[in-house]
Amino acid sequence: MIPPAVLRRLNSLTGRSAPITLHGTVTPRMTVLASVSLATFLVAGMAATQFRSQPLPPSNRLARDEALRKSVNQLEDQNRALKTRVQTLQADVKAGEDESARRSGAAQEVKAQLDEQKTFAGLTALHGPGLTVLLHDGTDPNSSVDKSLGWTIHYQDLQDIVNVLWASGAEAIAVNGQRIVPSTAFHYAGVNILVNNASRLSGPYTVIALGDPPALAGGVGNPDQLAELKSRNRIYGLGFSWLRSTRLSVPVYDATFLVKYAQPLG
Repeated sequence: MIPPAVLRRLNSLTGRSAPITLHGTVTPRMTVLASVSLATFLVAGMAATQFRSQPLPPSNRLARDEALRKSVNQLEDQNRALKTRVQTLQADVKAGEDESARRSGAAQEVKAQLDEQKTFAGLTALHGPGLTVLLHDGTDPNSSVDKSLGWTIHYQDLQDIVNVLWASGAEAIAVNGQRIVPSTAFHYAGVNILVNNASRLSGPYTVIALGDPPALAGGVGNPDQLAELKSRNRIYGLGFSWLRSTRLSVPVYDATFLVKYAQPLG
């Protein structure tokens, strides 16, 4: 038989107002089974009641959200650090470019100055507008009285023409393909004329000067310039003429620079 205390507990759990009673013949085995079943039911009910009364632990979703938040914070920190690094590298690159440009600018300036000096020294072939002056010997008078050889072109004639062209603004000059430079000298060499202490020139002579054609033509055509040469032109038929051109060229100076006594300062 089920104890009265157990029956009272069962009635309270099921909510029954009338007490539970058992009828018929109850064997000892049935009593034991009923007691065990009722006890199991009571234990399960109390366990469920106790479980509902305790607070729930954090769910997996909340833990996952927290982990994601931490990951986002870490990535943001790394991103800020990388941005700072990129800005530093960009500043370094800019500084390097500025320094390279400064050095490149200085190098270009030096090169420009060097090219200019090479041009003045005749070490660069040039082309441009200018003036061509043509000279050739006149007619030999075969006179027993006139022995002056005024009908021939002398080295002084070439020298005078070159000086007038320089004074008229010539930027480069060549005589019969020989570049004329500040150290150029003209000398007699028998029936020829020696230029740059190396080249023997013979007539007819072609003088090419690069520069402003009107200014150069005005220089050689000036009545006050080359008066003696112009007089011989009239007397002996000595050839002396000039022609303006829009495109002429002069070669590179190919002789040596003879410097015996001058030395650099320092």
